[in-house]
Amino acid sequence: MTLSMARRGRRKREEQDLPPYIQQALVLRAGGANWTQCAEAVGTSAANLREWRKHPDADGFLQEAIRSNLEQAHTLFADAAPRLAERLIALGLDPKVKGYTAVSAISEAFKILQTGVVDQQQREQIEAIKAQLTALEDGKTIDV
Repeated sequence: MTLSMARRGRRKREEQDLPPYIQQALVLRAGGANWTQCAEAVGTSAANLREWRKHPDADGFLQEAIRSNLEQAHTLFADAAPRLAERLIALGLDPKVKGYTAVSAISEAFKILQTGVVDQQQREQIEAIKAQLTALEDGKTIDV
């Protein structure tokens, strides 16, 4: 038997796919659990998880789980935005609310309003730039 023949036995960790229990642990980690909590939840050791963390696919999987969590959080904020705005306005206008709280609520309302205006202006500028680039690509003369 030569050394060039295939190895027998278990493949190296790096050559295996991430097992489902490791994926589950990485999802828990992305959600804020520490390695010990993740290990306990999936029935393994923290040392084993740290070894799997070195797997070539582990970082990408973990980053994708984090991105997914952030997208979910952003969606929750977006869904609640109208109710939050109504509450913020009510706090700012309620005469029973302490002055410093009202000032804070009013200030936040104006910051949100200003951000919305700036975002809209930036979107319009981006669209204008896109139109100019398209015109340039089509060989048209542009009046800047």
